[in-house]
Amino acid sequence: MATRIGIVYCERIQDASCVGCAKCYKAVNDRTCAFAGLDDEVQVVFKTGCGDCPGLVLPKIDLQKVVLSSLGTDFDALYFGTCVKKATAMMNCPMNVEGLSNKIEEIFGVPVFMGTHDY
Repeated sequence: MATRIGIVYCERIQDASCVGCAKCYKAVNDRTCAFAGLDDEVQVVFKTGCGDCPGLVLPKIDLQKVVLSSLGTDFDALYFGTCVKKATAMMNCPMNVEGLSNKIEEIFGVPVFMGTHDY
């Protein structure tokens, strides 16, 4: 069975340095970087932006959950894209990723990971 994942990207960086999130998809498809060593196949079931600064991630993930439910599926894990990792580390992104990750795990019951690739 595939591990179904969602990816949250930085709306300010996407299409500037990670054009169309091709790097995230490459890491998933090649099972490298954050996806190396996973036993299951990985399937991206949604990709959504952070909501731009200061971020509205929780409502966007909740909406994705509603849409997925209407399609008869769900997600098993959430990954913040490498662009979010870069934005919070180097660009003064105001998002409290640690606190938000804890809230996502609490509300949606899925593990949250930071970063998808290192290219």
